[in-house]
Amino acid sequence: MAVILPVSTSSGVLASATPKVEDLSSLGTSSSNEEISTGLSAEAHKAELSESGNILSVTWSIQNTGSSGVDFNWPSGKSYMYSNPSHYSGVTITPSDQRSRYHPVMNGESECLCSGDTSLDFKERIEPGEKVAYWSMFSVPSDVDTITLEIPGFDPIEDIPIS
Repeated sequence: MAVILPVSTSSGVLASATPKVEDLSSLGTSSSNEEISTGLSAEAHKAELSESGNILSVTWSIQNTGSSGVDFNWPSGKSYMYSNPSHYSGVTITPSDQRSRYHPVMNGESECLCSGDTSLDFKERIEPGEKVAYWSMFSVPSDVDTITLEIPGFDPIEDIPIS
């Protein structure tokens, strides 16, 4: 049995550091749109707003539909100076109003509050047929009700409802 360690922010929001894809439903899928992501597909599973109403935890996954293993270590962000660029800080969201793009929250050590090599089930390499779950946390206005999830290398996943 795997141990699930929560990640906590200063606002008291918890996110599972090891979401399991077999426990998640689908809110939308996306195909590769770049050569680097050929043979992969993306899927959104959860978008949960914190009790305080301003921190959004998004669970998403990548599946290898190809015939060989793929290194999935390239969707890091270039907009902010996260201390560990191997985290998936390039994953962003846009609320349905399309006015702003949100990048993952950064903690006091300049680390992205998103999946990365500190997660227990972190996988940089995805084997054929394997699906791996990841997560990202965003600070958003409390009136956001749907989002578009953008994962570098994939078409956007639109109209994801927030619960």
